[in-house]
Amino acid sequence: MYQHYSDALYGIILRILKRQGDSEEVLQAVFLKIWNNIESYNESKATLFTWMAQIARNAAIDKRRLKSFEMDNNTSTFNMTESELKTDERFSGIDIKSLIKDMPEKYRILIDKMFLEGYTQQEISDDLNIPLGTVKTRLRDAISQLRDQLKDEKHLLYMLFLM
Repeated sequence: MYQHYSDALYGIILRILKRQGDSEEVLQAVFLKIWNNIESYNESKATLFTWMAQIARNAAIDKRRLKSFEMDNNTSTFNMTESELKTDERFSGIDIKSLIKDMPEKYRILIDKMFLEGYTQQEISDDLNIPLGTVKTRLRDAISQLRDQLKDEKHLLYMLFLM
């Protein structure tokens, strides 16, 4: 399972945390959580990858929200090395930024904050000072537009886990 899914899950985690060491640590914790909770997987609700990807995304967001992570981020300067940039590109899967480039700005900002930066809908609402209902509606519309753009079933499955 690790050999088959670790690269994709690592890419999800790295996009949220943007730090290789922390991403590797979270990936290990994610696989332990998957192993310990595999009986809770329900194939009628999601594919195995979708279920695991959601666990990875949530774990990365949880890590990013930790005060210690935030303080470490604020007190040290961070410059990605060339090898880290290549790693990030290698695991990026779908290039969401290229998919959203032609969308209206009101959608691009929300997609970027939610899926690339790991914000919750409430955090987006607070950060942009717009009503939560508006955030939800715009995200739903944006995801619908993205679905229309994606023809390949693999890409559609990837986007479904993001919801």
